[in-house]
Amino acid sequence: MDIKLLTAGARCLVDANIFIYHLGMKAGECTDFLDRVARQEIEAHITTTIIAEVLHRQMLIEAVTKGLVTPGKALNKLKDNPAIINSLTDYITEVEKLLRLPLNVVEVTAADIARSHSLRQTHGLFVNDSINLACADRLGLTDIVTHDTDFQRVPHIASWEPTDV
Repeated sequence: MDIKLLTAGARCLVDANIFIYHLGMKAGECTDFLDRVARQEIEAHITTTIIAEVLHRQMLIEAVTKGLVTPGKALNKLKDNPAIINSLTDYITEVEKLLRLPLNVVEVTAADIARSHSLRQTHGLFVNDSINLACADRLGLTDIVTHDTDFQRVPHIASWEPTDV
C-alpha cells in the first residue's frame, strides 16, 4: 500500500530501507514519512536489528562515496583494511540524528529469535526480516513501513511502501 496513505495515529514497524532511502535522498516519500514521525502523527517502532542494518549499510555507503572502496567489493575491502573503518564517522552521525526522532527502540529477545524460525519457514523471509516480524508480532504491530515486498507474503501484515523509489 502507498506510504502516503498511512493514517495518522498508526503504530508501525519501520524497516531499515526507509532510513537508507531517506539518508540517500532517493525517496522524498521516505523523508515525508519520517517528518510525520517527527511530528508524532505516526507511532514508529524500530528494532535493534534495524538500527544495526542501517549502521552497517551506511558505513558501506560512506566508504564507497568517499572512494575508499569499490562498490562491488566494499565489504571485503573493509574487512581487509580495518584502518579504513576507523576513518569512517559520517554514518555514525547520520544514524545518531535519526535516533533523535521519537522512535520506539525495541530490543530483540531470545523469544523473538525463537519465534522467527517459524516465521521464516511459513513466509519464506530472510533472518533479519523474520526477527523484525517476530518483534512486531510481540508488540501487536500489524503495519510495516518498508520497500521490501517480502512482507506482502505475511497475511496479517499491511505493508506500506514508498512509490517514488
